[in-house]
Amino acid sequence: MVIKRIANKIARLLGAKPLATPSPLLRYIDTAFLYPASALLRLGTEYGGWYIPVDCGLNERSICYLAGAGEDISFDCALAARYNCQIRIVDPTPKAIAHFDGLAAAVKAGERFPINNSEDTFYEISPQVISHVRFLPFGLTDKDVELKFYLPKNPDHVSCSTLNLQKTDTWFSAQCHTLVSLMAAQGDTHVDLLKMDIEGGEYAVIENLTSSGFLPSLLLIEFDEAHTPLDSLSGDRIQEHIHMLEYAGMRCISLDGCNATFLRQS
Repeated sequence: MVIKRIANKIARLLGAKPLATPSPLLRYIDTAFLYPASALLRLGTEYGGWYIPVDCGLNERSICYLAGAGEDISFDCALAARYNCQIRIVDPTPKAIAHFDGLAAAVKAGERFPINNSEDTFYEISPQVISHVRFLPFGLTDKDVELKFYLPKNPDHVSCSTLNLQKTDTWFSAQCHTLVSLMAAQGDTHVDLLKMDIEGGEYAVIENLTSSGFLPSLLLIEFDEAHTPLDSLSGDRIQEHIHMLEYAGMRCISLDGCNATFLRQS
């Protein structure tokens, strides 16, 4: 209750609505850098959406890498539609690949395609916009290597984890790459935005990015152990990696549940 009262006080000071459930990440970040609600823009569905700054600076020359697609790429499509930027979706899971292939085929045929298997929520994306979107069927990690991806307990769910957060016995192998390797294969020389929703795999990527000094302007991360802890040290791991980002000049400007938006300080 104390955390909730603190969170709501911060929300009021920032001009935002009080939080019904405070972010579990609040204890790990410096709240002095959080943006007011008026300076943030949310793109995508309630489930798959993310916050970015209103003045994010994205345009037709921007390149965005979005790791972890699942069956809701509403944020990815909204970025492409709003800013006309180049989108690279990175996900090796079979359901995610099938979902994107289904969307691409539906757009080409002029048909509607459901978001996250919904009966009433559909993508709104034109053939011109989807031409800016590439799907890369790989995993994102700290080295070029083949890794095991463990399937979730619920067969209806899509998210798979190299850390095996749900402690299952079923897995598939997939080729993984560093961000730099993926960029080289695509002919990209810069990245303006990187999103990671990769079920615990974010730690290895954070370590790789901060040690190399190669950080995008915007970094969007879901810290999955905030809701699915692997063990009793999950909080220590989250705090350690947020501190890595802060030391590297990244500041958390928005929290939304277990999702955090970081902005590189120039």
